[in-house]
This record gives sequence, C-alpha cells and structure tokens, in this order.
Amino acid sequence: MKIYLAGPDVFRPDVLEWAESAREICRRHGCEPLLPIDHGETAPDRIFAANLELIRQAQAVVANLNPFRGAEPDSGTCFELGYAVALGKQVCGYVERGETLLARVNRIEQADPARTRDDRGMAIEDFGLPLNLMLAVPALIVAGSLEDCLRQLRGGAREATAAKLPDDPLARTAIEAAIRYLRWVADGRIADGRAVATVAAQYKVGEEKVQSWIAAWSGIALAAHPDCRPDDIVRQMRISGRQFRSFR
Repeated sequence: MKIYLAGPDVFRPDVLEWAESAREICRRHGCEPLLPIDHGETAPDRIFAANLELIRQAQAVVANLNPFRGAEPDSGTCFELGYAVALGKQVCGYVERGETLLARVNRIEQADPARTRDDRGMAIEDFGLPLNLMLAVPALIVAGSLEDCLRQLRGGAREATAAKLPDDPLARTAIEAAIRYLRWVADGRIADGRAVATVAAQYKVGEEKVQSWIAAWSGIALAAHPDCRPDDIVRQMRISGRQFRSFR
C-alpha cells in the first residue's frame, strides 16, 4: 500500500532525520511511503503539482493533524486531505491528545474548558469531535503517533478485505468496475471531482459503502485492460452499477 504522508513535519529543522524515521515506520507496517520532500521541487507551483501527483499515486493519505501555529492543523495538510477525499482515497490522521476540538482550543488558549467561544469571540465547533467536522467525519482520527495511525489503518484494511467484499462473483466483478473507475480518476485519466459520490449514485449505495470497497480493494491488483479508454471505463462502471443493483 502506497501512503502519502501529509503534515507540517516538512518544516521541521530536522526534516531529513524525521523523514528517514517516518520511512522506516511505514516500511515496518508494509507500506510504501510517499513524502512531499521526495520530488525535490523548490518552486511553489511545481511543489503544488508534485504533491498532488504523489497523492494520486497513493492508496491512502496519513496526516499529522496536531495543532500548528495555533489551535488548528496545518492549512496545507487540510487541503491535501480534502483532495484525497475527493479522489476516493483512504484518509487517516493522528493527534497527540485524544481530546475534543472544544477542549483543545480552550487548553491552548488557557481558558475555561467549558467555554464555547474563543479569545476573539468566535464560536468553537462543539460536536464532541477531535477536529473540525470536515476533517473528523471523513477521516479516521487516531490519538497517538504516526505508527499508531498506520497500525489502525492497516488493521482496518485487513478487516475490510476479509469482511466487506461480497462472496458473489457477479457482485465482486461489478465492484471491481467501480474500483477501476476510482483508480483511473486517481491517476488523472478520468476527470471527476466527486468520484466517490458518482460511484455511490451509480450503484445506489451510500458513500460510506464505497469507502469500504476502496479499503477492501486497497493493494489488490486489477486485471489489465490495455485497450480501454476513459470512456470505456465510465461505460463499464455504469453498466456494472445497473447489474449490481439487480442482484444486491
């Protein structure tokens, strides 16, 4: 499984030492690490494009979502997670403390833990989640380290492979068509900014079900179709969606 490591760690003074440690941790858990510093670009526009290309290559994005220059995660990291979600990637984040966003803001600002507005009078989101809902809802958030996050991510992928793909070969074939479509979107061969939603609509299932298919198929090779074009993949996914609805 290819893992893109997102987070503000690229700004660390010991970034090279951190990167080597992170790579070793990923490999220990059977993952191929993709780091933003790997491409070696230095111009802003080229860094942006190269980072997105690494995310497209990855099966999952694992992000350091600890507070950075304030009470919230690094803004660039948040963008990368959103991009990964739009591509239908698995997303996972880790924070040092298993506390709610409300508790985190008040701890950092040294205020009453029950306070619902920050130092500027702005309301603090209070859904009992560890981060803003736009991160906490789509991502698996782990209290701990990078290694803790990878342990849960890999454990979940193994569980999904064992339990979430149907035994019926026709159903599996139909789902494979959806996975092929999602992977072509991730590779940039098909343009679809809401790929998971597209698949969910074609198969008449919830987006969480599509996410479970992605997890179950992570790392599983698909049969080669050398002559297929993007339009062929779109057509195959639509036909398979109708077939899936007929026997699910």
